[in-house]
Amino acid sequence: MKRFDFSGKRVLITGASAGIGRALSAQFARRGAILALGSLPSEAGELESWARELRRTHGTEVHTFPVDLLEEGGPERLHHEVSLRFGKVYALVNNAGTVAYGEFHETDWGRQEATLRLNLLVPMRLMHLFLGDMVRSGEGVVFNVSSVSALQPTPFQAVYGASKAGLQSLSQAVRAELAGSGVTVCTLNPPYIDTRLLRTPGYPEDLRFFKISGKKSPEWLAERAIRAFEEGRMMFIPGLANRIIHDLLVRVSPRGVVDAVSRFFLQGASRAAAKKRAGRGRGTEGTNR
Repeated sequence: MKRFDFSGKRVLITGASAGIGRALSAQFARRGAILALGSLPSEAGELESWARELRRTHGTEVHTFPVDLLEEGGPERLHHEVSLRFGKVYALVNNAGTVAYGEFHETDWGRQEATLRLNLLVPMRLMHLFLGDMVRSGEGVVFNVSSVSALQPTPFQAVYGASKAGLQSLSQAVRAELAGSGVTVCTLNPPYIDTRLLRTPGYPEDLRFFKISGKKSPEWLAERAIRAFEEGRMMFIPGLANRIIHDLLVRVSPRGVVDAVSRFFLQGASRAAAKKRAGRGRGTEGTNR
């Protein structure tokens, strides 16, 4: 298993102004990496402030690239600007992502389409753009921030789970293609992390699964993830309990059981209770007729 040393290496991280991307950038900076940080244009000030903090604290070189990856030509623009101002990338960290919560047939189509594009099509395009230079130089790595949601059904956030499952499959397939090239593709598969994603409009604060796993901090994840990156782990699920629940049990349990358990725990407790009360009310109406 190949090990990675990021000292003096050029690392591009998308979605780096907050959450997982921000926490990962701190870990890379501590190891002496040269950083290119991406964010939405609306977060440019926040991103530049963080870049100044990294330069001051770690003495490392940090560049910022506020580009909307969902805009037409967004990934191509980021690739062009990074190549022009930053140079050849050794490590690409595809971290930017979003979620739309609600029943699939009721949830706004635009939000679901944006989820699929940002979580799957954008990292796919960035991989396609950056891998060529990596292969030609005979070194490099792509770290795709996937999710434990890639390994199981995710009712009420179905498109999110589908996008992460697609990213997982893409990562494994491209890694197999690149065998012997000096370039690889790895995935980080975190559980619930306390980021802006969980504060997306409509996302339940009382998701039942939080009672089991809680919400880990981005810093908790980044400290473990960077060690996994350095060790060249091809897929990393942090925490033994998470590996058992989301990987082992999902694979060995009957599909009907996995579906039912997923449906139960991926609802907000208050929403589920309200739906149950509404259902009892409809039943009473039918009896009174």
